[in-house]
Amino acid sequence: MNKKTTQSSSNKATGSESNHAKPTAHQKEIKELKDKLMECEQLLFDSNEKTMRLAAEFDNYRKRTQKEMGDIIEYAGEKVLRNILPILDDFERAMANHEDDEESGETLQKGLEMIYKKFTKTLSDMDVKPMETVNQPFDQDLHHAVMAKEVENVDSDIVVEEFEKGYLFKKHVLRHAKVVVSK
Repeated sequence: MNKKTTQSSSNKATGSESNHAKPTAHQKEIKELKDKLMECEQLLFDSNEKTMRLAAEFDNYRKRTQKEMGDIIEYAGEKVLRNILPILDDFERAMANHEDDEESGETLQKGLEMIYKKFTKTLSDMDVKPMETVNQPFDQDLHHAVMAKEVENVDSDIVVEEFEKGYLFKKHVLRHAKVVVSK
């Protein structure tokens, strides 16, 4: 029995040596699966890196657009102010050159009229238009009624007087007109 045991153990040893020399179908499948697993792990790593890069790029984009929007909001009125400054300069010149005699009063009046025309033109160029209100039907979207009074030969809900002009900016109400409405 000693011989058989020795022989069978030597056969096992040579059998395992032959296993290393010639991989079995099961070992080939394991190797293929390990290779496939390594390939999948590499794809996962690459995908994670790409996702992290995209997330960082998106975060940078979001921060940049927030800053740009903040700048737009903060400086939105800059063009308007730039257009109004020359009118302020004209007022300052008119006040500096005003003298207290009758002739300068007429000159001041003419200067103020010129400044007024320049200012209304500037507003018009920026699409700011005054509303036509008197003798128009009352419209709560455009007008703010401060008073109502009876007027002969005028239908009710017609604007008969204007206390303060209303203005439109393009198609939006910039300021409602303060009006008196007929009863």
